[in-house]
Amino acid sequence: MTVIYLYTHDSLQKAVKLETSLLAERRRVQFKDGTSEEMLDDLVMDEEYDVMFRKLFLEAHADVLSHISVNYLMDTPTDLSPMLNEFQDFSQDRDFTIWMNMHEDWPKQYRKSVDIKLQQYLTDYICYRWLETKSPNDALTFRSRLEPTIDDVKSLLIRKTVPLKRWPSFP
Repeated sequence: MTVIYLYTHDSLQKAVKLETSLLAERRRVQFKDGTSEEMLDDLVMDEEYDVMFRKLFLEAHADVLSHISVNYLMDTPTDLSPMLNEFQDFSQDRDFTIWMNMHEDWPKQYRKSVDIKLQQYLTDYICYRWLETKSPNDALTFRSRLEPTIDDVKSLLIRKTVPLKRWPSFP
């Protein structure tokens, strides 16, 4: 069974902008005179940083693919002959598509869960890398989410509707 996951540049950029905006609203710089100021200009990754977002998005692609077993990955059609014509910007290679070959007894109900977890991983990875130098403590928070999220993805991918049968072992 083939399962396709598509993460668009624009939707992921909006998710990262939302995460960093919410964080920036809560972070304030305290000045010596007792006043404080929000760190919106420093922490928010918006459209102004499109080149940096693109770089981190590509790093996140590579990181996701390095954690998913090669048994599940399928060849993805190239941008020269896209099979999904209803989506825009394939010619610019802006989006991330994963074609997965799932075993036949994989519960289809897990499609959305895997999709959500992969999107969460991509968002957290980009936020982590963005905040590494700007706010190291906040970057550690995003980094701490990465391992549990990818472990959740792995555990969802190996589930089956029919449990494995084991032959009895004799002494």
